[in-house]
Amino acid sequence: MNTIAIIGSCDTKYREIAYMREQIESQGVKAMVINVATGPNPSYGYDVSREEVVRAAGTEWDELEPRTKGEKIAFMMDAVASYVEKLYAEGAIDGILSAGGLQNTVMATNAMKRLPIGFPKVMATTVASGRKTFESVVGAKDIVTIPSICDFTGLNIVTRQIMANACACCAGMVKHGGQALKKGPKPVVGVTLMGITNTGACAAIDELERLGIEAIGFHSTGAGGAIMEQMAADGLIDGILDLTTHEITQEYFKGGFSYGEDSRYRLVRGVEKKVPLVVSVGGLDFIDFQTGEFPPRMDERIYMMHNANTAHIKLLPDEAEITTDRFAARIEKIDYPVKLLIPTDGMRHNTRKGEELYYKEVDDIIIRRLRKIRNPNVEIITIPGNLDTEAWGIEAAHHMVDELKERGVTGDEIKYQDKEGVL
Repeated sequence: MNTIAIIGSCDTKYREIAYMREQIESQGVKAMVINVATGPNPSYGYDVSREEVVRAAGTEWDELEPRTKGEKIAFMMDAVASYVEKLYAEGAIDGILSAGGLQNTVMATNAMKRLPIGFPKVMATTVASGRKTFESVVGAKDIVTIPSICDFTGLNIVTRQIMANACACCAGMVKHGGQALKKGPKPVVGVTLMGITNTGACAAIDELERLGIEAIGFHSTGAGGAIMEQMAADGLIDGILDLTTHEITQEYFKGGFSYGEDSRYRLVRGVEKKVPLVVSVGGLDFIDFQTGEFPPRMDERIYMMHNANTAHIKLLPDEAEITTDRFAARIEKIDYPVKLLIPTDGMRHNTRKGEELYYKEVDDIIIRRLRKIRNPNVEIITIPGNLDTEAWGIEAAHHMVDELKERGVTGDEIKYQDKEGVL
């Protein structure tokens, strides 16, 4: 019988957890309740005690109990994550589920993040509401997140329905779908894109697929690039065509629509695994902010409204120097052969002469500073035209294929072709 792990504090939330067990078992799936309570009150209705979880992490509860609340929670977070990871490795669980407020959400999702993409993970949470972001909840994993509508303070008409839906969701995935993500027979390439590079990136994706490569698009708006990097580190991606590195620019401003804490992993995790890489400069030249949150010096800036709420704002020359140097510093650290593609007529749409975000001085600063890169592992290649065009994207795809071939990613699946035929 399939088994779903339920993570919860079986002291304060034992009634909710008992209800979730009932719902899971009514779906014909076994429940395994893991107690993560850290308070002094007794716990009820668990299958795995907190003592067992702590012991598996190399400590006895008696040693942990005198510590502060924060210290106990921090220890239990890592302990239950390791315990769940072990259960998965042993094939003892087929899904994972939880419901709760901030403390239980952080505890449970920290464990869920240790499990592979595709494995069923469901979190009903008070955190998924208001202005709170999902970054702390889902990270770089596919955690199904259900807003709780109200707090979990017992069983009522709202919490019963929300938890029933969460249980049905997890049980349904376990019985009818969810499996850990596995590669197929084709080589896989991750491609970064945004709306502002969509034409070029989608042309690259189409060309890669025409040549027998499976291409996955990742949205470079604060999370997508980091997820791609993690998948590359996990061995799920054979090559990276990083056309849209906008997140690295946004990272410097520590805010805006495309800012994410995990942007610090851009051009890092994939590089650490020496994944074949072709990188470019899509979106390095601008930042995006919502109205009411604009950066200073707006009177000096060129910008356009992307929609009713968000503006795309061209960098100022001094900012272009700083952000490009940060980008170049990561490129300088690469210790295996890669390709850096530079366009001659804009790094996104609306940046050619006469268009809203044309600012030649800024573009020239970025390109000039990139051409100063002296890393012998980096081949700098100029592709004429604007990055967000079909022709540019197709040529970029061919450089990616060349890189795969040079790095030994071959196989019968890849058709090493040019536009006219087999190479």
